[in-house]
Amino acid sequence: MKSSANPSALWSRRGKRIVRYDTIGCRKDGTLIDISLAVSPIKDESGHVIGASRIARDITERVRNDRRRATQYLVASLLAGSRTLAEAGAQILEAVASSGDWAFAAIWVYDDPAGGLRCRNVWHEASERVRKFADLSRLITLANGKGLPGRVWDSKKPTWVYDVTRDPNFPRAPYAAEADLHGGFAFPLFSRGEIDGIMELFSHKVVEPDEDLLQMVESLGSQIGLFIERLRIEQELQREKENAEAANTARDRFLAMLSHELRTPLMPVVTWAGGTAKQSNLSPEIQKGLKMVCRNAELGVRLIEDLLDLSRVTRRRLKLQLGTADAHELLQSAMDMVRSDMEDRHLKLMVSLAASRHELVADAPRLQQVFWSVFRNACKFTPGNGTVSVRSYNPNAKTITIEISDSGVGIEPQFIKRIFDPFEQVDSRREGLGLGLAISKAIVEMHQGNIRARSEGQGKGATFVIDLPVRRSSQ
Repeated sequence: MKSSANPSALWSRRGKRIVRYDTIGCRKDGTLIDISLAVSPIKDESGHVIGASRIARDITERVRNDRRRATQYLVASLLAGSRTLAEAGAQILEAVASSGDWAFAAIWVYDDPAGGLRCRNVWHEASERVRKFADLSRLITLANGKGLPGRVWDSKKPTWVYDVTRDPNFPRAPYAAEADLHGGFAFPLFSRGEIDGIMELFSHKVVEPDEDLLQMVESLGSQIGLFIERLRIEQELQREKENAEAANTARDRFLAMLSHELRTPLMPVVTWAGGTAKQSNLSPEIQKGLKMVCRNAELGVRLIEDLLDLSRVTRRRLKLQLGTADAHELLQSAMDMVRSDMEDRHLKLMVSLAASRHELVADAPRLQQVFWSVFRNACKFTPGNGTVSVRSYNPNAKTITIEISDSGVGIEPQFIKRIFDPFEQVDSRREGLGLGLAISKAIVEMHQGNIRARSEGQGKGATFVIDLPVRRSSQ
């Protein structure tokens, strides 16, 4: 066996003992192998170096295994830094091919529209004859069990073909012969126990598979299979997101149109019925009927507004117009909005606004909407001659707490955590869609506050507590 390095020259050039030197050796049959040389000086009786001795050790297997470990690391790095298989595919295939004497490598995946396996990624040596083989591979579709990829897809096991040019189940045999490709090896790419693709490798010579190669491809098959699965899931999620966005856009457009089409005829009804009901020459029955018409028309407008607000909240398109606001003034305005309903039902209103710090940075109309919604619920669920009360106080210098209580039907324990969910109602017989509290919760939280409810149970009333940050004196 010859070495490409001259031990004597190395010894005289470096002047010291070379313990080990890795290089390329050549067997008598011309085969090149990796060797490790141990070189020692030969001295005469006077201690002068007169030559060198060498011991050569075949390290082909070690070098091959080291190369395969490096391939696994490189493939893992490529997968971690890539967003698509097209982006990483050629580099991955080149890395795997470099782990052995491979001239061609490809990844096949199942294509639903084509009804078979298609070659998606290719790497090959810089050879015109191998390029033609690659071009054909990209064009054909292989059925289950057909060709080397089809057999692996069918068996779900690594498959070796001693010589593909002589194999009866290899449709590309003539092109492989023209490219001088003989040894073929393919293995499955697995994810969660399911096969996601096939990687195939071809060599100009026959190379028998070994245990270390099988272990390497098993690891690579799992890594690449999981990558393909991740990409498929991401694509599905992207399609679902696009479909959802299109549906949301259509919904918003529909709600906007619905709002306009319904409010346009309702607003004149509200205006006319409300104004006519105030005339003194009407009989009590007519006045009562007109108030009923007005109340139901206003309810229709409110339901439309709630639907639009819910759509804005869920899509995070509800925007606040912040400014300085007085919480007590907003509470008074909200109470005025429900006062006539309270008077009609003979409800008693008790007010204790004791908070000394009640100036806020808020969207005043939106916050008034919250107070009105809670007051309206209190009136709706309180029987005639009941009581609704409101109080405010400062639990600390940075917060105002507002409590709105009633002596109404109360809330059963199983409903407490659900009343702020959209379309959730304590009593299904009541009017409305159950959106007011859900929208109120979103608005309060957008003001960096919180809203909660408590009740001792059915028939024992309910209390809604709203905490909001007060305006700092420096603001």
